[in-house]
Amino acid sequence: MEQQAGPSVCSQSGDQSKVVSLGAGLNNESSAIQLRQHCTVELMVEGQEMSLEEQRAKRYRQKGKEEKMKCQQEQQEQLRQELEEKERLLLLRKAQQVSHSDQLPAALPFKVFDESRSGSEEPAGSAAGPRSDGPPDDVFMRPGEKGLCLKLQLRRRHEQNHEQNHEQNHEQNHEQNQHADPLRRTSEDLWTEPDSDSPILSKMAEKLSPIQEMSVEAASLTSLGELDQNQERIDGRLSPPVDPCDPEVHRQLLEVCDITSSPDFHSHQRSLPAVEEGGLLDLGGDTFLIAGRHLDRGSFSIFKGFKQSAETTECVFMKVDSCSVPWDFYLFSRLRESLPSADGVPLVSCFLFVDGCITVYSPPAHHLFTDLTDCDAGDLCVGLKAISLLQLVLQLHSCSLLHAGLRPSVLASCHRGIEDWLFPVDWSSSLDLDLQKDVTSVQQLPSAQTYIRLGLLEPTDPPHVVDLVGVAETVYFLLTDTKMIPVKDGSGWTVEQYSGDGPCDIYTTTWRRFFRYLLNPGHRSSVSLLSDMKEELSSLYLEHQ
Repeated sequence: MEQQAGPSVCSQSGDQSKVVSLGAGLNNESSAIQLRQHCTVELMVEGQEMSLEEQRAKRYRQKGKEEKMKCQQEQQEQLRQELEEKERLLLLRKAQQVSHSDQLPAALPFKVFDESRSGSEEPAGSAAGPRSDGPPDDVFMRPGEKGLCLKLQLRRRHEQNHEQNHEQNHEQNHEQNQHADPLRRTSEDLWTEPDSDSPILSKMAEKLSPIQEMSVEAASLTSLGELDQNQERIDGRLSPPVDPCDPEVHRQLLEVCDITSSPDFHSHQRSLPAVEEGGLLDLGGDTFLIAGRHLDRGSFSIFKGFKQSAETTECVFMKVDSCSVPWDFYLFSRLRESLPSADGVPLVSCFLFVDGCITVYSPPAHHLFTDLTDCDAGDLCVGLKAISLLQLVLQLHSCSLLHAGLRPSVLASCHRGIEDWLFPVDWSSSLDLDLQKDVTSVQQLPSAQTYIRLGLLEPTDPPHVVDLVGVAETVYFLLTDTKMIPVKDGSGWTVEQYSGDGPCDIYTTTWRRFFRYLLNPGHRSSVSLLSDMKEELSSLYLEHQ
């Protein structure tokens, strides 16, 4: 085949290769070589080829869409959680209404204020009083309570006309720029995709009510609520308040405590062993039979089991935690060391693994473990357990410990005869106020937030009062086998079943005073109040035995 003296190019259609044949020179045609060079892939959008710059801008635009979608999903989830919480509080509030409760104020009609008017003008329909075309709304906010604020601002006509003209000029200039410079067009449009095309917002708008729709739109324009007073600004960004019960906080606190030297603390450089109902577990040379699951909280579970040995078989409680921070072991050891006598106090041991922790509670000699609710609902049984519970919390507060999560499911009884020594098998919400001196109010405690929203606790109340409410909830459950429903009357807070003031026996009178004292502590210290209530119950239930 005759070769050309100069370079020759062989072109093929589609995405095939282009062959470039280069001659070595006019005088050396036999030494010509062929080099194969792959062509770039032709990127077509709507029949037009896109340049590399346009393709790069398209990728940036796509990245912007993804980040905006992520932000919208986070806002949607936050709004959903807030709506669920409001609905839950509304249902709880309705359940608390009793015949002697104060009448709720009628809600004013919904009003939209025009800020363009003078401050002295009253908008139409602002007359006080309930609406005549429907029942009053029973959802209300207490004085000082703040919710989502929706602010509508009406612009004056000349401002609207000015803005419309400005938008038209901007669109004209934008179209001219598109024809003049495609690269400039794509770079300008990177972060200007319309929010209305978002499938998330469109789907939400189909399901939400008009008021909820306004809340969603307001969330995209304004912040959701005011900033918490405990928030701090770091590098121009807002950081949430520190949770004093966060496991990482506990880990840092334990760095200054010497718990590894305890003979009951065992550390293993291996993974947490499997713990299953009906299975066997070897820990520290002892074999445990797992009888059943007592409590499950997701991040941890509490099991009842038996410690088997050649001499005896004793009942144990075992907490299996996915967090490798021995916080429970540390706090129970602190409580045990603060007691004047360890008689009747359970023994505790801890087995720390690289990805979890197992805390084992064992009874002392001649004692048995039972559930807190393993008794009849008689006054004597409940009275004795209430005395033991008051003694437990009194001892905790005396050594600057706060449980902050008292409820029947986390309490067990170390039993001998008629004596009970109650103890917690879970300390996840607990604090050591000697180490955590920055905790000065219930507002900083996650477990107190429901009580604060109900108005049962004030945000500035001292942290110890959350345990007083926990004692009241636990004793109320033992007396009635139902969840405590706090109600408020002219004398303050009390509980539904003991809210009357009619004639009754000495036991009912004592329980009425018991709940009122715990739920209305005033400025009294928790130690003083707990001591008085323990003495009153002891005189009623112990001195008559």
